[in-house]
Amino acid sequence: MRIGIISDTHDNHRNVRRAIEIYNEQAVEYVLHAGDMTGSSTASLFAELRGSRFVAVMGNCDADRLSLRSAIEGFAGEAHESHFDGAIDGRAVYMAHIPHVVKHAIDSQAYDLVVYGHTHRQAIHRVGRTLIVNPGAARNWMGEGGHVLIVDLSDMSVTAPSL
Repeated sequence: MRIGIISDTHDNHRNVRRAIEIYNEQAVEYVLHAGDMTGSSTASLFAELRGSRFVAVMGNCDADRLSLRSAIEGFAGEAHESHFDGAIDGRAVYMAHIPHVVKHAIDSQAYDLVVYGHTHRQAIHRVGRTLIVNPGAARNWMGEGGHVLIVDLSDMSVTAPSL
C-alpha cells in the first residue's frame, strides 16, 4: 500500500492541487497531512482525492481549527488535534506537526513510520526499525516548488515527486 505524505501547505492551492493530482495518479490509499494547512479552503481541496483516506493533524499555523476540522470531516477525513497514533495496513504510524513531539515515538521503537512537519525541510532517515519522514513544505516561501512524499508500506521505500 502506498501513502502520500504532505505538510505545511500554507494555503498554496496551486501546489495542493498538484499534490492531489500526483496522489490520484499514483493511486495512494492514504494521505497524511502533518499540519499547517492554514485555511479551510485548502482543507476542502483534499476532497478531490480519489480512493484515499485523508488524515491530518493540526499545526501551529492552523488557527481556525474548528473550520479546518469541519472541512476535513465534511469529506469523511480525519482531523486530529495534536497527533495521530494508529495503524495503516498493519504498520504502526505516529504523526505530529512539531519535531520534538515525535521524539518519544522514535525513541520507543514502537512505530514503523513517524511523520512530522514544521521545519519546511525534507528529511528521510531511519532510527532502528522506524522510518522517520518530514516531507518538507508543500509551499515554499516564494510560492513555487514544494515537496511531497510517497511511502510504500510494503517495503517502506520512499519517493519524492516534484510539485
